[in-house]
Amino acid sequence: MRMTTAPTSGAGLATAMGNVAQSYAAHATVVGPRGRLDIVEGGLQPLFGKGDYLLYDSTGITVVRPASQEYIPLSAELNNSKIFEQMQAAGVSMSVADIKVSMDSVSGTDTVAGYPTRHFRMTLAFTMSIDASFMQQRFATESITDYWVANVPGLPTNPLLRVNAIGSSPAPMGAFKGLSTKVDSMAARMGNAAALKTKTVSRLIQGPGANMTTEQTSEVTNVQHTPVDEATLIVPAGYRRASLTG
Repeated sequence: MRMTTAPTSGAGLATAMGNVAQSYAAHATVVGPRGRLDIVEGGLQPLFGKGDYLLYDSTGITVVRPASQEYIPLSAELNNSKIFEQMQAAGVSMSVADIKVSMDSVSGTDTVAGYPTRHFRMTLAFTMSIDASFMQQRFATESITDYWVANVPGLPTNPLLRVNAIGSSPAPMGAFKGLSTKVDSMAARMGNAAALKTKTVSRLIQGPGANMTTEQTSEVTNVQHTPVDEATLIVPAGYRRASLTG
């Protein structure tokens, strides 16, 4: 699979939050609800790069770095109350409001990785507030995501969407719990299908003349059914736990 995110236009302070270009290619291995994503090209620095891999299941994502023999339980780190305690201690608060989520079925079909797909489109909008003693910022976010999904034997419901979402949010996960719940509820309309291809166009708006538009795409290019050593789906013994905050 390959994932690419790139800014397509922007102006003003909003570009500081939205101006992130990233791209990586990876080999994904899935066994039931668990999976592994080996990065073979590019990456999302400083989080992971070529030679690293991501382990994921229904509880979250773990980044594993063989070169340094360390791992980061990413989902746990992003929801770690200490991060938000540090923000609050620094006088910074963050909130999300005005959440609007909708999902529609789109007519037509396409073939991805050899499988006929169904097409869905999710529209998402919300406002984000960052309040600190030295500044107050309000941002509005609008995004439209197209999903091409198929029922693939052995591939569980949308296992790659969890991994594709890394880096797409401009704020810590803790501030997005209500948003995530609504998105998951809408995504359930796609049923027991895997997203083989996605395209998201997002717009981050701070105000008149201050906005950033980005486009993110991902696509599975080849699906093979082969035996998998489930020992490769766990963190190797002896690896040291690292932290996002150092």
